[in-house]
Amino acid sequence: MIETPEKIKGMPKAELHRHIEGCVRVGTVIDIARQHKLRLPSFDAAVLEPVYKLRAPGSSLLEVLGMFEMAQASFVSYAAVERITYEALEDASQKENIRLLELRYSPDFMFKNSALDWQKAQDLIDATALKFEKNSNMVCGIIIIASRSHGLESARKTIDFAVQNKKSVIGFDLADNEADYPSVIYREAVKKLHACGLPLTVHSGEEGRFSQVTDTINALAPRRIGHGVKAAEDGSGRTMALIKDRGITVETNPWSNYLTRAVPSIKEHPLKKFISAGLRCTIGADDPEILDTDLNKEYALALGQMGLSDADIMYTLKCAVEGSFLPPDKKQQAAKELGI
Repeated sequence: MIETPEKIKGMPKAELHRHIEGCVRVGTVIDIARQHKLRLPSFDAAVLEPVYKLRAPGSSLLEVLGMFEMAQASFVSYAAVERITYEALEDASQKENIRLLELRYSPDFMFKNSALDWQKAQDLIDATALKFEKNSNMVCGIIIIASRSHGLESARKTIDFAVQNKKSVIGFDLADNEADYPSVIYREAVKKLHACGLPLTVHSGEEGRFSQVTDTINALAPRRIGHGVKAAEDGSGRTMALIKDRGITVETNPWSNYLTRAVPSIKEHPLKKFISAGLRCTIGADDPEILDTDLNKEYALALGQMGLSDADIMYTLKCAVEGSFLPPDKKQQAAKELGI
């Protein structure tokens, strides 16, 4: 049994769904704000933390997304980008014992206010990850995100950027407000990704109706779905059957889904239902700093309130390795580290 906090923390883990923008430590926000004379509600960590971190459900997904402003403002220099990336890797490795990590970020969101050069920042993020890998037992990769709310032209620009960097980028993600920017809008744009062999994951079914998940699969042909909880609300079972039949991996993020009101409670999260139906599923922390979580907490919730077994947890790790966008050699190393 791995239910005790010590055993959960010591267990090797895998994470396929983690945003760099959601990994900025409170202390780092304060340090960067002081250095660059940025405004904050407070420069006292004890006072800022309750403002910066979401610890109870927000009114909606959009409200939660609005909480990223302080983190976004922190990406004000290349030194800040390097520090934040390194600290995200360090926390994953040392605090959570993660052995396979995929980090993702949206350049148009992250560098919108600072006007940093995308290419220079990506080269720095990639170099930081590669250097960290060499000195740890963790393998990692970078996924580029297009933020829906920035518009179709931004998505096209971001797709072109990812394609140009396919040697250092392992995949592409379409994230942000699905309700106002449905997947069908991007049907033509993602063809460039498929043509060059860059795998796609899509935030879908985090809000709205289960039909959005079906629309995403039919319009964009993703290899993975981020969140996907609304698929469980299809009483006919056809949406989950479609996910299973297409071999799509669902990147679940239980605590995040509770905070965004995608699920009414942790106990009612559909991960157990997904596993029982034979869907490929992984467990992620999404935005660990802003959502005040990590994989230790997510695993404890899964084994406790959500009713998963030790075997279920091992199944999610197996799905993480198989569904990872990392190259075969790194996936093989991760499988060995994870004992699967």
